[in-house]
Amino acid sequence: MPTDRTPCADERTDSSIAAEDRTTEHSESTRDDSPRGLPTRRQFFGAVGATGIGLTAGCTSSITGGSSDETITVGYQQFGTPYWSELLVKNGELAEQYLPDGYSVEWQTALQGSVIGNRMVSGENEIGYNGDMPTIMAIINEDTPISMTGLSAWSWGQQCNLVITPTDRDFDGPQDLDGMNVGITTGSCTHRFWLDVEEREGISAEITDTDINTILAEIREGNLDAGLMWEPNPSMAVTQQEEANWFFTGARYNDPDMGSVSMTDEFIEENEDAAIAYMKAELEAKHIFEDDQERAVELIGEEPDLEDYDAETIEASIYEPIDANGEEVNKMEFATDMRQIEPIDVHIKETAANFLVDQGEIERAPEEDDFNWDVLDAAIEELQDEGVDWDPTDEEVTTG
Repeated sequence: MPTDRTPCADERTDSSIAAEDRTTEHSESTRDDSPRGLPTRRQFFGAVGATGIGLTAGCTSSITGGSSDETITVGYQQFGTPYWSELLVKNGELAEQYLPDGYSVEWQTALQGSVIGNRMVSGENEIGYNGDMPTIMAIINEDTPISMTGLSAWSWGQQCNLVITPTDRDFDGPQDLDGMNVGITTGSCTHRFWLDVEEREGISAEITDTDINTILAEIREGNLDAGLMWEPNPSMAVTQQEEANWFFTGARYNDPDMGSVSMTDEFIEENEDAAIAYMKAELEAKHIFEDDQERAVELIGEEPDLEDYDAETIEASIYEPIDANGEEVNKMEFATDMRQIEPIDVHIKETAANFLVDQGEIERAPEEDDFNWDVLDAAIEELQDEGVDWDPTDEEVTTG
């Protein structure tokens, strides 16, 4: 368990504080030059730039393991279910079971993936958990070589591409949200998803840009017609508080979401054994998710910042299918090896990457050199040689 828990060194910037709570209507003045006059996608990236580094309010660090000569710094998002393998590794002290002597792990929280990406570029984090956009922008940055080494999880739009409504709203489909007031955290995975929904459906909503806690409160009060959030907060609103309903998810459009594990190349090169050991812990976390759901929920519930989330809410956000899809879709797929997950391989290398290229935010899509699978392959081989009583190459663990 954590032996120390202190504020991170990051400090919020004045511009980020101002950017965290603002309302933007998609009026003519905020539309781009596209033929349809859709809401500008540059607002998405402007929001990342404005709020990314500064979204560290409440940031804390904790250290697991005993005295050490080498500390591994890991950036993690405790309020993001797609990355919750991190909490199994952290609270179950799985990395400590595999790391060579002399290593400890320092865990640094963040409220958004771009924070972790920036920390990795600046050398503050050696390992990081991120969503699609921050992962891409981190692994192709030209300042600090960073490689994606595995998935933390993925789904068919069941973790980030989620829309909920107040219990008194009665919408038939996404087109009913045309002109409605929709709460979104700009610069997040939900924002990208909503821009795609608007384009697919030919609609335009009035966007209230604010944090997820405010969206929850406004949904509860009926001041928003719909809200987009990432798990576990939607499950809290629907399952625990019973103050919202599921509306639709990314499964409607076969739009996947995902989380990743990335490492700086310097860390991999200088601490190869530690990098491999960490991926062994990540693989064991997937095994726990699949084989011991009760323990998975318990370990996640040990995270101090999640004390307000009931065990039922934690379980629902990981395992309980959403009843808004028309057909049952797994809530989360416990995969590590992206090479075997074609929808995510295409999403990262083509769909999401081309989205960023088209907007001029990056100059190229990720290439094979931006991924380091040797670390994962070595972790699998070592686990096999150690004779663990579960198969690290099992379809349920590696491919989902």
